[in-house]
Amino acid sequence: MPLVTGETVKQVLRDLYGYEISDADAHSIANSAGAMITLAGHFASIGITGIEPPFGYPVLLAEATRSARSKP
Repeated sequence: MPLVTGETVKQVLRDLYGYEISDADAHSIANSAGAMITLAGHFASIGITGIEPPFGYPVLLAEATRSARSKP
């Protein structure tokens, strides 16, 4: 499983969205993210290759753009 740390989660949420979360929440998110990233590598084997992984660059870029537009 890819290594996603709580500190990485906290930094991404802080940098992209201005969110602050607890260490415990960051750790939980990191565990879930690592599992999801691993499973995303198997999309082709179940016939859903057109779906972007939830943490892929295009998805993060689209979310950052959407978030920037909604700020005053």
